[in-house]
Amino acid sequence: MFTNILLKRAGNRALDVNPPNADIHLGRWGSDWGWVVFCVMAASTLGLLVWTFILPRKRRTFHYLLTAVLAISTISWYSQASDLGATPITTQFLHNSQRGGGYGGYPTRQIWYSRYVDWTLTTTLLLLSLLLITGLPLSIIFITLFFNILMIVCGLLGALTRTRYKWGYFAFACAALGYVLYHVFASGLRSSRRLGSRFGRAFLAASLLLAIIWPMYPICWGLSEGGNVIGVSAEFLWYGLLDIFSKPIFAFLFLGMLKKCDYGALRLRSGKRSEEDSDVHEPRRENMEKDHERIGSLPDHNADDSNRVGTHPAMRASVGTTQPAAGVPHTLVT
Repeated sequence: MFTNILLKRAGNRALDVNPPNADIHLGRWGSDWGWVVFCVMAASTLGLLVWTFILPRKRRTFHYLLTAVLAISTISWYSQASDLGATPITTQFLHNSQRGGGYGGYPTRQIWYSRYVDWTLTTTLLLLSLLLITGLPLSIIFITLFFNILMIVCGLLGALTRTRYKWGYFAFACAALGYVLYHVFASGLRSSRRLGSRFGRAFLAASLLLAIIWPMYPICWGLSEGGNVIGVSAEFLWYGLLDIFSKPIFAFLFLGMLKKCDYGALRLRSGKRSEEDSDVHEPRRENMEKDHERIGSLPDHNADDSNRVGTHPAMRASVGTTQPAAGVPHTLVT
């Protein structure tokens, strides 16, 4: 009996502590799967942090970006597995669901807004890390990131809409996704190859992975938040697999292919000295300051010469009638 109590306490009690707030809600096995994804994200974050700190500072740029991606996703899946970060929205279609307490007697379904906060941040960082290994101008990078954010916002607005007008937002999101993928392949792939074959191969592999995984998100959206065809736990299973492929697997694949690339070709400089540069240049700067102080403390011989010229009548006359050539310093011999 005591063993049974311990096993019960050791189990997943998230749904007991945080009861579902909708008719169609997360089940026990869906929450268990959410914790599995959380552990994958957390372990990947820690592993990438360790990898980052053993690298030279000048090679940490992409590791920092992708560490942020994994850290955000870790917190997001913690919230989802805990049955937090969701709001009830009346479904448009009944399908096999029973009548509920939503508008017109239709059931309500949990919509995970925390997931969209995650996607807004992480997809932008994923795209940024990918586009930084190209020679694309900042204008194209910024507009690509903008349409990526627009895609996620439209998905959220559609999920929060109970009527058929949600499909308008869905169409906008799909159009934005198409625009993003167009710039990735039409502009980014060609530009990355100009920086070297290694950058070109890394960009091709990473962009192909995203091009395969990202279109599956709107398919899952249409079957879950949009059409209410599958349950919330099945939705968790689908989105969890997609997140694992598009975040930790993408991160380690991408960074592994960049391992032998020359980051100097990317010119990723902020214009400020790094800590290593400061250590090198600080002694030189101190020596220059000492030289300036020593020069400033020396007597001004030119001033003494001028004073002597000013007190000698013959020299005063010669100075008043003689003009030196332009750019040549005054030299007087007494």
